[in-house]
Amino acid sequence: MLWSPKLHSIVKDKLIQSTLHETGYLIGGNIGRENISALLSLYSQLHDFKTNEGGMFYSLYSNDIDYRKKVHTQIEAILKPVYETLFTDYKSVINSFIVKIAGPKSDFSLHQDSTGLDENKYSPLSAWIPLQDTDLHNGTICFVPKTHAFFYPYRGISFKAPFAEYENELKKYLVPVNLKAGDILLFDNRLVHYSHINFSETPRIVVMSGLFPSEAEIVSVYKDPIPQNSPLEIYKQSEDFLVTNTAFYNNCTERPYRGEKILEIEAPKESKTKADFIAWAAAEGLKPTNISQLVEAQFTMNIVSEPV
Repeated sequence: MLWSPKLHSIVKDKLIQSTLHETGYLIGGNIGRENISALLSLYSQLHDFKTNEGGMFYSLYSNDIDYRKKVHTQIEAILKPVYETLFTDYKSVINSFIVKIAGPKSDFSLHQDSTGLDENKYSPLSAWIPLQDTDLHNGTICFVPKTHAFFYPYRGISFKAPFAEYENELKKYLVPVNLKAGDILLFDNRLVHYSHINFSETPRIVVMSGLFPSEAEIVSVYKDPIPQNSPLEIYKQSEDFLVTNTAFYNNCTERPYRGEKILEIEAPKESKTKADFIAWAAAEGLKPTNISQLVEAQFTMNIVSEPV
């Protein structure tokens, strides 16, 4: 499949735009103490986790639509003045909390985020903002740089990741990104990423926004598991899809219960192999980091689906 990512057209600064296009991520500033305080206040009003084994919580997974709408709109209100300085002709399609509750089952497996727009025309962007300092000890985010441009542009929960057979190889290339509270980590959703166990005694709280060009339609991708050569089905979704869809956690591998199917695409017949990846990484100047905690990670994640 001949494809290459487009520039992130919503980014105002041309240097940031070119760096994102090249590496897939960078730190684009800081939201400041007042905004951190406001976001922590919102978080404390809405969340009360009780688990000894730890886990990952995404507000996106909650079945409480009123809660999700409140999180989305209030985060947007707090961060809009910051985003207006960084982006143009954009929309926040989702504003969410991501919480890594301390404990042995608090990692999140190696993955790419699902396709949400037409990547033949646009590039998706996320703003990942920790509300405390992050490092490997409390489970900061880790990337395999440049992979936003390596794998084909269709991803979804209903079908295997193109690197499913050689995850252990990709883990050797993971780069942890240590951040200060309030740092705005911008990254392309297509980057392969992972976060390790939170070994600290407190939750690692992150606010994340999905940022698309204003005119981009929201889509989702599904593939029927039977037969094996079934096509990729592209569904046009409503503007509030990421805020109100209730199947991101429950029944997440089933055919979408909402949206209009607008296209069927033949699934790629040949996946990128381990040898393809190793050769590509060498050509791109990527070298294994071989960080033992990440290479040896076993992906024992526990998903916490509700905020209380």
